[in-house]
Parts: sequence; structure tokens; C-alpha cells
Amino acid sequence: MTTRLRHRPQAEEEDASVLKLGPAFNNAGCLLISEVKYLLENRDKDAPDTAVYNKTLEYVKAFAKFNTTEAASAVRETLRREPLLTQFETAQIANLCPADAEEAKSTIPSLVKIDDDRLNALLSEIQTMRRFQS
Repeated sequence: MTTRLRHRPQAEEEDASVLKLGPAFNNAGCLLISEVKYLLENRDKDAPDTAVYNKTLEYVKAFAKFNTTEAASAVRETLRREPLLTQFETAQIANLCPADAEEAKSTIPSLVKIDDDRLNALLSEIQTMRRFQS
């Protein structure tokens, strides 16, 4: 009697450092924390306040880097000019606001594909926007 081994297809292992985020994220867009803050603050007035809503709003208020939708939109547009950036990387850069290429690449490893000078120029522009937002 022989036993046949059935080979199961291996599940794709998630690894954000190489942009393997899992099937749930394959076609998903990424929002900036500042954009989520705007959406929560401007939700339907009839929507009930729940514990989850209040905790989420508290979180986004604490961690949003840009105070206005105009500032968040300007940052998103600036990052869109870099064709090598994915939506995930764009959101991570805008949410974390790393000071320079070294910090950006240590917190978002997939950015190794972008030249340091080019990345530093983008980050500098974002830092300027952050400093001078209204």
C-alpha cells in the first residue's frame, strides 16, 4: 500500500519590507492618518458615537502629521510625482515623516530602490510643508 502525499500550496508569507502585504491588500488603497482624521471628523452627523469611533478619532488626532486636507493633499501629490513609490510607501512616508533617507529606509525597507538624494529631496519638501501648514 502506498501513501500519496498531498502538497498544499504554500500560503504567501507577508513581509512589508518587500511589499508582500497579503491578499487583502493586493488592490487596496492606502489613506494617510491625516485623511482618516478628516473623514472621521466629517462623518454623518446621525452616526452614533461608539467606543471604537472615539478611540480611533483620539488616535488619529494624536498621530496626524498634517492639520488640513489641503496639506495632506499637497503631500500626497508631492509623493505621487515619484513613480517608484507604491501607495503603501506613500502613506508610510506621509504618516511617519522621516527626517532623511537613512531614517526612511530603516523604517520602510522597501525604499532601498530609491536613490538617497532623490528621497532626501522628497522628504525635505514634505518637512517644509509640515512646518508651514496653516
